[in-house]
Amino acid sequence: GRDPTAVFAGLPLSSRSPPTLVMTFGSKTVREGERACVWSRDGSARLVDGPRRLFLCLQRLEVLPKHSAGNVEYLEVRRRDGTVIILPGPAARFFDPVEDISVHVREARLIDASEALVVYRHTANKVGEPHVERRVVLGPARFIPSADEWVHEFEWSGVPQDGSKTTYQPKALRFTKLRVIPASAYHNVSEVRTNDDTLITVKLMLFFELRDVEKMLDATNDPIGDFINAASADVIAFCAGVSYETFLNETHRLNELDTFAQLCVRAQHIGYDITKVVFRGFQAGAKLQAMHDNAIQERTRLRLLEETQAQEQRQADAALAAETRRAAQQAELETGQAQQRAQLSMVSVKAQLAERRLQDEAEIERQARAAEQRLAEQQAHSAELLATMREMKAMGVDLTKVLVSQHEAPDKVIKLDTGAAPAAEGKKSLLSAIQLNL
Repeated sequence: GRDPTAVFAGLPLSSRSPPTLVMTFGSKTVREGERACVWSRDGSARLVDGPRRLFLCLQRLEVLPKHSAGNVEYLEVRRRDGTVIILPGPAARFFDPVEDISVHVREARLIDASEALVVYRHTANKVGEPHVERRVVLGPARFIPSADEWVHEFEWSGVPQDGSKTTYQPKALRFTKLRVIPASAYHNVSEVRTNDDTLITVKLMLFFELRDVEKMLDATNDPIGDFINAASADVIAFCAGVSYETFLNETHRLNELDTFAQLCVRAQHIGYDITKVVFRGFQAGAKLQAMHDNAIQERTRLRLLEETQAQEQRQADAALAAETRRAAQQAELETGQAQQRAQLSMVSVKAQLAERRLQDEAEIERQARAAEQRLAEQQAHSAELLATMREMKAMGVDLTKVLVSQHEAPDKVIKLDTGAAPAAEGKKSLLSAIQLNL
């Protein structure tokens, strides 16, 4: 009969583990967690799951391999009827030699937030005709295709493995995950001729962003190639209208999007936006470049000399300004110190005047009290003397003589003559006898 193991001929080893075939007469054990296929001589087969003890009689026992997929994997089972079964992980399945051709463990496609996948699917339209649908899977996601789906593979112009970053080759960039975040590309437009027949190489850097994936898929199969061609056309048109000297003076226009009209229009047509174009410089022929380099060196030397002199002048101005500020601060400090000394002197003088005024007021008050005391003593003495005079007068004492006796040597004698006739002897008038002792 036909060897049942012939169904495995030509299958890659990665599709399944090598089967264990035993032709025996006796008992065999299928352990727990295993599955085996028992082939009979007539070609029939039966599946046995362990744990189980089998008695074999001219039969072959095949231990079936078990395939398992993790969280970021899936199982792809190809059946003999032509169908394909996709089992997303985590999942496990035994190989069935009767129904299956192969069982493969595939890795799921992990898409981050900056990527997208373009997926196609076989369907049927409303009238039942075969039809292919397209959809865009945006990240972040884990993508596991169904049996009738496949992923679009992009083939764009890119940098070859042995080329520089400004060299592009058609279909050098192959990928399946489409980046939907802003990106950039270097590009050199070589051998551009100005209107005075000068050949130069213009160096650019393009910044772009994908806005509409569906529009891009419908309008182009190589956006990078479109950008390179459109940018080259804009640079050629720009340089054709200017001379070399004018080009040197207007290189700033190569940083403006208005100069790259064809590039911007083509980008919008294929679903992209050109956000910025940066002019990275240019390169001319060897002799012209040498002359240009010498001119640049001379201009640089003169500019550095001018900047050095300007720096020296700024340093001198700064030193003079600092000296002026220092002198002003010193004068302000001295003025403040003088004002402080004057204020201290004024306070001292005011204190002295206040002290002297207090002393004068105290002296005046003391003299007033002394005068009052003397006056009081004089008044008391006068009152006592008056009382004594009255007592003496009451006793018939001649007060005039008493008073004259108290002043025997007066400094002056004033006599009052009333002009009356002389009185009798022994009787003098009181007025004629009054003398004032001064």
